[in-house]
Parts: sequence; C-alpha cells; structure tokens
Amino acid sequence: MEDSKKIAIIGSGAAGMAALWALHQHSPHQVCLYEAAPRLGGHINTVEFKKGEDGVNVDTGFIVLNNSTYPNFLNFLRAINVPTTPSEMSFSVSRFSDSGSFEWAGSSLRNLFAQRRNLFSLSMWRMVFDMVRFNHFAPDLLRLPDVDNTMSIGEYLEKEGYSAFFRDNYLIPLTASTWSTSPDKCNLQFPAVTLIRFLYNHNLLNTLGQGLEWLGVTNGAKSYIDTIMAGFPSERVFLNQPIVSVVNEPASGMVNITTANGTTAAYDHVILATPAPQALSLVSKTATPLEKSILSAFETTTNTAVLHSDEALLPQNRRVWSTWNYLSNGAADQVCVTYNMNRAQGVSHAKYGSVLVTMNPLSMPDERTIQGVFQYEHPLFTPAAVRAQTMLPTIQGTRGISYVGAWTMYGFHEDAFTSAFGVAGELGARLPFPVADSRLRGCAVREVSWLEYVFRMVLQGVQGLIVWLVGGGVKGKQKAR
Repeated sequence: MEDSKKIAIIGSGAAGMAALWALHQHSPHQVCLYEAAPRLGGHINTVEFKKGEDGVNVDTGFIVLNNSTYPNFLNFLRAINVPTTPSEMSFSVSRFSDSGSFEWAGSSLRNLFAQRRNLFSLSMWRMVFDMVRFNHFAPDLLRLPDVDNTMSIGEYLEKEGYSAFFRDNYLIPLTASTWSTSPDKCNLQFPAVTLIRFLYNHNLLNTLGQGLEWLGVTNGAKSYIDTIMAGFPSERVFLNQPIVSVVNEPASGMVNITTANGTTAAYDHVILATPAPQALSLVSKTATPLEKSILSAFETTTNTAVLHSDEALLPQNRRVWSTWNYLSNGAADQVCVTYNMNRAQGVSHAKYGSVLVTMNPLSMPDERTIQGVFQYEHPLFTPAAVRAQTMLPTIQGTRGISYVGAWTMYGFHEDAFTSAFGVAGELGARLPFPVADSRLRGCAVREVSWLEYVFRMVLQGVQGLIVWLVGGGVKGKQKAR
C-alpha cells in the first residue's frame, strides 16, 4: 500500500473541492484544506432568494452544466448521489441607444425577428447569413493539422470577411456571456481555435440540429460541497486563513506554507487550487524562471454578480427574454449579462417573481430588489495564456507543488474537476470511474458530406454576391472542403 502523505490544498473552489474529495475518499493521504474566505466554495455560491416567508436556493456563480461535455463532473455527482435537474439554455442580445433598441433571441425564428422591423434590415439578414456561414466553415480550423493556434478570433473574422454586425451582435456577445468578460479588445484577442473548439463541442455550431441537454445541480451546487464535507474532519479545514507564501525546502523535500497571521506548516505536497496570478504570488519566493514564465502568462478579471428581481435588467421585449440575456448601451466596456434563474434553475415565477443574476450590471438594480452582491474572478484567455497551458505540465508536481483550476483548460466547472482529478491521480488517488479528457469530448470533427459540400458552394456564391454588391471587406476566402 502507498505511504500516506500530508497534502495541503489551498483554495476551496471547484478544483479544490474535487481534489479534496478524490484524495480524502480514494487515497491513503491525509488532506488539509485552507481557504482565505469565511465560506467554502468560491464560485460555488448558492444563496437563498427570499420572497416573504418562502425561500429558494439560487446559484450565483456556477449555474449550469450539460450532459455531453461535463463527463467527469457528472460521474462525480453520481458517485456521491447528488442529483441534477433539467435546465433551459437560450440566448438573447439587446442593445440600447438614443436612436432606439435592437433586440433578438435565438430560441426561435419568431424571436430572432421579435422586432418586426428587423425583417427589413439588410444588416440583420447579413448577420443571419454569417451565422450560418460561420457554423459551417469555422469547424474547418479544427480539421487542419497545421492550424495556427495563436490566431485570434478577431483576425479570423477579418480574414474571412465576416460583417461587423455579426461580430458585434452575435459572436462577441456569445463569447462575453460564456466567459464572463467584457466584449472589448480581449474578446477579439480570444484564440480562434479555442473558441471554435468550445462552440463545436457544445453543439453551438449546429444550424439545424438539436442542442445539448442542460442541467443544474438539484437544490443548488452547494449541495455537493455539503455532501463532500459531511465526511471530512472539521479540524483539517481552515477557513479565514489566507496563505501568503508556499516555499519548497530542497533539503527536507517538504513544502512550507505560511498564513497571514504568521503560522507555518510543512507538507509533503501542496495543491494550489487558486487563480494562476495568486498561485504565482504564493510561490514567487522560490519559483523557478520556468514557473514564473508560465504562470505570469495567465490573467484574470473581476466581475460583480448581483442577485435581484429588477426586470429593468432584462430585454425590453418579453418575447426576447432568455436564459442568458446580453445587454449593452453601445459602449464596448458597458455591457452586462442577466441570467434568468426562473429558466436556468426552474424557479417558479408565480411564487417568487423574476429571480435574476446580473453580471456587471450597466446600472445597479433597484436596491429594494437586491438580495446579494458578490465578486468573482474569471480567467482571461489570451494567446499567451493558451500557449502557457501547453507548457503547464512541465511544472506540475515539481518541487512538491501542483496547480489545478478551471484556468488550466477552458475555464469551466468541468475543467476544474478534470485538472484536480488529474493531479489527484498522479498523487495516487484511484477514482471509482475513469477520468476523461473533457477537452476532447465530442471533438471528432465529422467529414464534410457531399450534400454539405453543395450547400457550402451555395454559401460561397451568396458571399461572393454580397461582396460584389457592397464591395470590399473580405481579407480571405474560405474553401469548400
């Protein structure tokens, strides 16, 4: 039997909780958990929404998953007998300006043209055409063996001649909503292959096909934390204990951690389940040049989430109301996303009214409707970060320190669990299910059929006609593979 080691986990978000469960339940090691905040969970933040004497649990950070691209998280939930509940996924865009509003929703053709005047808008029809074209041609990047992984989505859109209307009213809102980032320069710098891989894996490049089955954790995501901690020794959990340094001692082979109040403890191994910039700060005293180079490539952005019931932060047209609602007043850095929890988590509108979580509200909701304000850190995916991800394995586990978190992959809950299970496995954990590489889940890009080949030729013909009519704007030309 493998010798028992003392292992410290710093950070109790999704990755930290996954590592704790894997090592405590499925290895001989003794695990301690350190958390700077007064509560466990990080983005796993389930809050009770109150309406009179009644209350319902609402997730304000991590909200939904799906049945296809979350294999490790779903296997974990099954292993601990935590159920899921079906969820709805739909998306809308609303722009407000002095000249009026522009709104659409992707739930149906009727809602796509919820504003009937858009039926007569050439820009709107160009956006619809570009949506179809993007869905059919973008996966070609995933078929190329020598694709440039550093090409940004902004460069790709310009190269292939997509309209600014498509970029600003579809792709950037979708990207900003998915990764909780403002749709400014950062989104245009998002690596094209990474974004297209994500959209393809999540069936978001399927013009006519069915989407994925979306789910929520029954009674809120905090229920899985409660299940994990029910069997974990309380004396090994240290809340309100910020760590200020993690130092490897070559002579002893141990790793010393120091808390903000000056206490130190030695461990055989330390798992940093924190954002990369925080991890770099913790190891900076003894970090190698390679560790500094890799970890410094990652960045984060701080987002404010507000739990409320103010319908002013929903689209003006009720037909456009969706699960994800992207709202903008026109400025690149003045946008927000409102998650409609009545749809996302099935909260009864008749009983509780509108239950909403708005990320970075354009203006604060009516204070009478606010039931909580929270700060979350989200990773930024720049070309430098994507390159650094490929180098991360070279520093994993060296000097008795490992790094886990959603930032190591796509930035989602599944990625946090996958990275944590990978590190736990390297440390001897034997999980009751095989750990899948969820980055490759459903990624076998199908070959182009003859029927689609013909359809592509038609799309190219229409694109050529558009270029002839409006002139210019196309930097490159897609091939009907």
